[in-house]
Amino acid sequence: MTNKTNELMQIGLRLGGCRQDRNMTQEELAGRLGITPQAVSKWERCISLPDISMLSDLARLLEVSTDWLLGLNAQRGADAGWPDKAAGASAQTGQVQAEMGSCLRGSLEPLELAFGVGLVPAFMGEASQAEGGSFVEQIRHMKVRLAGEGIWTPIVRVRDLSFLGEMEFAVLSFHNILYSEVLDSADAGALDYMLGRLEETIRNSYHEILYPDLTKDLVDNLKVRYPALIEGIVPEKISYGLLTETAKIVLAGGIRPCLFPKIIELLECALRRSPGAAPEELAEDILIRMKQEKAMTSAE
Repeated sequence: MTNKTNELMQIGLRLGGCRQDRNMTQEELAGRLGITPQAVSKWERCISLPDISMLSDLARLLEVSTDWLLGLNAQRGADAGWPDKAAGASAQTGQVQAEMGSCLRGSLEPLELAFGVGLVPAFMGEASQAEGGSFVEQIRHMKVRLAGEGIWTPIVRVRDLSFLGEMEFAVLSFHNILYSEVLDSADAGALDYMLGRLEETIRNSYHEILYPDLTKDLVDNLKVRYPALIEGIVPEKISYGLLTETAKIVLAGGIRPCLFPKIIELLECALRRSPGAAPEELAEDILIRMKQEKAMTSAE
């Protein structure tokens, strides 16, 4: 048995045992972590390992130490390895700060696919093996399709939400519901349908999802193909914040995301004419010039 296989087995067994000791289902643990039940199942079946960014939350939910989960400490308790009360108090403070940081980071998600408890079966077992492949594969294919349209998609968080109806699902961005619907069943077709509505919502409401970090990712990828357009311009002359606010208005005006390079080009020109102009003014200038260019092209 290789070291890697042994590592997977040890962590998987620890996770499964702790979860069962606390009378917690895989679905409940997955919901609290904001992941799918299949991911928890793979951990416990020793197929894959939890992402390192989840270890702190995982240990907190199971009331054990991260060192014990990783097999680095024989003591199981969350306070394992604290030699005295003073050190324990310090470590506890650090753990509280880590938990606060985790909650803060997770409090506002740029993109979520949320659902009521009645739709949980759609994300489990055979029901999750939809026509287009597994849930993860379908998300990957969706992101590739959208990228071909100029849409850079953030990480999609999947979780159940108590305030949704039992058979209701919703697409949210920063707690703002962009789309919601009530379904009749939770079969494999339901998962296909929800993913279809997720893709459609991202496409139609990208201006609601866009935020500065996502804009930076988008610009970094555009720089590979359009270096002369980006280098020395973004963020040197056009901040990510200004580009984001202006682009949101322009996209809301009906401009397709695939024209993002043109938005940057026209924004840089607009700033040369009107330094210090507000995003609303800049967006209006861009929209006017894009419509003029479109009219000239149509006339030809």
